[in-house]
Amino acid sequence: MNRIAVSICASLLALFLVCVAPAPAQAQSHDPAHPTPLAPGINKGNVDNFKDGPNYYYFYSGPGRVDIRQAFHEMGVFGNPLRQSLSFDLSDEKGKVYDHESVTSQGNLAEVKNYGTFATRQRALLTITAQPATIRMGGYYEFEVTGVVFFDGKAGSSAGVKPEDTSLTSTQKNGPVSLTSGPTTLTSGTTTLTSGPVALTSGKPVTLVYPGQPLTVLETAHELRIRLAADVLFDFNKADIRPDAVPVLRQAASDLKAAKPHGAIMVEGFTDAKGTSALNLRLSQERADAVETWLVQNAGFSVSAFSPRGYGAARPVAPNQKPNGQDDPAGRQLNRRVELVATR
Repeated sequence: MNRIAVSICASLLALFLVCVAPAPAQAQSHDPAHPTPLAPGINKGNVDNFKDGPNYYYFYSGPGRVDIRQAFHEMGVFGNPLRQSLSFDLSDEKGKVYDHESVTSQGNLAEVKNYGTFATRQRALLTITAQPATIRMGGYYEFEVTGVVFFDGKAGSSAGVKPEDTSLTSTQKNGPVSLTSGPTTLTSGTTTLTSGPVALTSGKPVTLVYPGQPLTVLETAHELRIRLAADVLFDFNKADIRPDAVPVLRQAASDLKAAKPHGAIMVEGFTDAKGTSALNLRLSQERADAVETWLVQNAGFSVSAFSPRGYGAARPVAPNQKPNGQDDPAGRQLNRRVELVATR
């Protein structure tokens, strides 16, 4: 082979390696001691790069409110959608978890949103973990952090993601969720409410809640938790199921059956902090009993399938008061709820 032919072959080989080489490994760090710096805007990554373990990112947050959007699109195998979950964990450098979200996709772009308030400026770590699977399914994830945040990464960075239209699109049930600037307003069906802050300072995972969202599904590998807004189910200070709550309860029943739970399904009633402890305990128990009765009478469940219990104002998911001591109606609205917890 002459020198010209060798030179041409070498050039073609170099071009081939450039075209097929994967994205640089440092774009998606698998080392918790050296996470990838987060960048402004939508950050992206490929799920099929998880053979070496979770992906780690960092940014600086606080003091003040931080908003987080996370999305996952499972691409399936040979074009066939398969159910897969991706976990997003927000923690501090000592490993204390502030927020845990599990996003499940089956050929669609699934999304969750959450926010919270950091009391001081700190370095926050974001860990993204794919579920264990015999067959590693492909896909990509997106996440964006806004608010009182600071970045070391450059704007527009992308961790080797294919150039596809991956705009964040809500897949939440019971109507679209619309966001506006300024105070966050979330709309679902005919209910529009303004949200309040959710503190991320307790050290416990902060679950995802949409104010005004009739039904929110929180899912892990071992548990399905369905959160029902009490203001949708009941009139003020009542425990009678409202007629317009029937579609929400039917959806909850369908989700429970699909989960194929092991053991009794917990029906947990909660109130806000208004009123006496005795009154709140009684009302929350009556509301838990009412949801159980409806599911037994209308959704084909047996009485033995449930274990209802009222907790009153215990275990709030949002502050009942603002930091200045004033009443927080939006926070109290989040705390008025009934949760269905199924173990599988």
